[in-house]
Amino acid sequence: MRNVIQVVREALLTNFRELDQWFEKDQALLHFKPDRDQWNIREILEHITLTNYFLLLIINKSTRRALERKKTGHTVILPADYQDKLNQIDVIGSKSFGWVRPEHMEPTGFKNIQEVKTLLKQQYAQCMYNLSLLKNGEGVLVFTNMSVNQLGKLDIYQYIYFLTKHIERHIRQMQRLEKEFEESAVLI
Repeated sequence: MRNVIQVVREALLTNFRELDQWFEKDQALLHFKPDRDQWNIREILEHITLTNYFLLLIINKSTRRALERKKTGHTVILPADYQDKLNQIDVIGSKSFGWVRPEHMEPTGFKNIQEVKTLLKQQYAQCMYNLSLLKNGEGVLVFTNMSVNQLGKLDIYQYIYFLTKHIERHIRQMQRLEKEFEESAVLI
């Protein structure tokens, strides 16, 4: 169980650290849109905060339920196919599936970049706090359905891991935008 928690913790640390670096990028890059219907990096960062907000509503509620279940004597047992589910979640970090996001997760583009940065820092802290509360495996006591990519029921650790893979997916998107930006600058 400690290995699972460590994997999730490392994914949080790595991906939020990577996100933090995007706030130091040139303003022209942050606003660059190669296509009118495409998000710029500022909008992607805002989208991540919106998605994290809704995922954390579920994670926070599930964490409280898991701690209650632990108090009432529920036993923590890690399923034999646990790694398989983490492997399914890994796909979220790539571009290899389609999913239509809900409208409430669409960025407006109006949020101040510093506000977005602050929200991400708070969301990181909240994820780490939940992990600290679930340090003895309590995160496997509550499952919540995840419709994305037909993942099905995820425990809290898997839900947080999903959050990190969603971030990873958008980090790759921002890296592609940065490459397009650099290529467009060379053409000029």
